[in-house]
Amino acid sequence: MDIKFRDTLLADLYTGKSVADKRFKSNKRLIEKYVKTVNKLKYATRIEDLFRLNSLNYEKLIGDRAGFSSVRIDDKYRLIFEEVADPETQQVILLFLEEISNHYS
Repeated sequence: MDIKFRDTLLADLYTGKSVADKRFKSNKRLIEKYVKTVNKLKYATRIEDLFRLNSLNYEKLIGDRAGFSSVRIDDKYRLIFEEVADPETQQVILLFLEEISNHYS
């Protein structure tokens, strides 16, 4: 799937650029897991592929985050994204990465 970054912080983390955000500056392991998670999304050919990767714990969000989905980065953090479907086939072709969210805050 195609991946687009709505937040420059997410793009910088993925490409290995230095970031000023304290949550990530000293947490190299989280950055490694984030990159690995984005790569799994990138190499999925369709959204159904994410269901088979139990480690991602893919889910559609509800409530104030309705319209977004998330996957697990690790036990504490989730990657929030929006899915965009091809108008003709209705198959998801593009993911807009929104944010890394602390699942328990």
